[in-house]
Amino acid sequence: MNSDIIAFKLTSDYAHFSHPATIYSSLTYPVPPKTAIMGFLGAIIGLSEYWKLENLLYSVKINSQIRKKIFIFNGIKFALATNFKLEDGYQNSSEKKQFYRELICNPSYTIFLNLQNIDDEFKRQIILNLKEHKTAFTPYLGINFCIADFEFIEVKNCQKITSDTLKASSFVLQEDFIFEQDNYEARLTSVRMACNVEKGRIFKDFKDFVIEINEGKTLNAKNSGNAYNIDNEVVCFV
Repeated sequence: MNSDIIAFKLTSDYAHFSHPATIYSSLTYPVPPKTAIMGFLGAIIGLSEYWKLENLLYSVKINSQIRKKIFIFNGIKFALATNFKLEDGYQNSSEKKQFYRELICNPSYTIFLNLQNIDDEFKRQIILNLKEHKTAFTPYLGINFCIADFEFIEVKNCQKITSDTLKASSFVLQEDFIFEQDNYEARLTSVRMACNVEKGRIFKDFKDFVIEINEGKTLNAKNSGNAYNIDNEVVCFV
């Protein structure tokens, strides 16, 4: 069994994982990208330079059907511009604007981590704090009012998969996905997510994924060499 592979449950009342190219995107990814998990782990161990976890391998299993709602809040366009106040001291609210943001309701994920390439001290802190339910900073799912909770899952059996094809419980790379007749009941979506980030929040290593957004379904895929059977869950790491 590989002791570098761990798992934990990640939940919240709401989540929003916007496209990293902009902070103004109203849409959310259905699952946390690797960069969001790196930031989450940085909060757990107190590592503000979370890009130092770039060698992390991760995967996600959806535990509950993805349900979304639109959150609307009011603001003032150019509120921080030079015309913030008029001569009488009042804010110029002539350009009121409503902002929309898509939220995932009651998200629940199982996050799988392969820490084999992570610095030993980071690895020790991550495992210890997850087990003891401790954090250095407040963890959240995408945006700061989506406060996250987590629960360490003890991995009992873990074996690397050697077969050419598999039925994955997690997401799969689009290039590995195999569409077959038994996929007809699946609710599939494809997304392009960053798999790494540099200092200065420069996102990189974008990959295309296929995700089943209903819980309990599997995806047919080719085995690209980094898949494991973890307590009867077939997981593909990236």
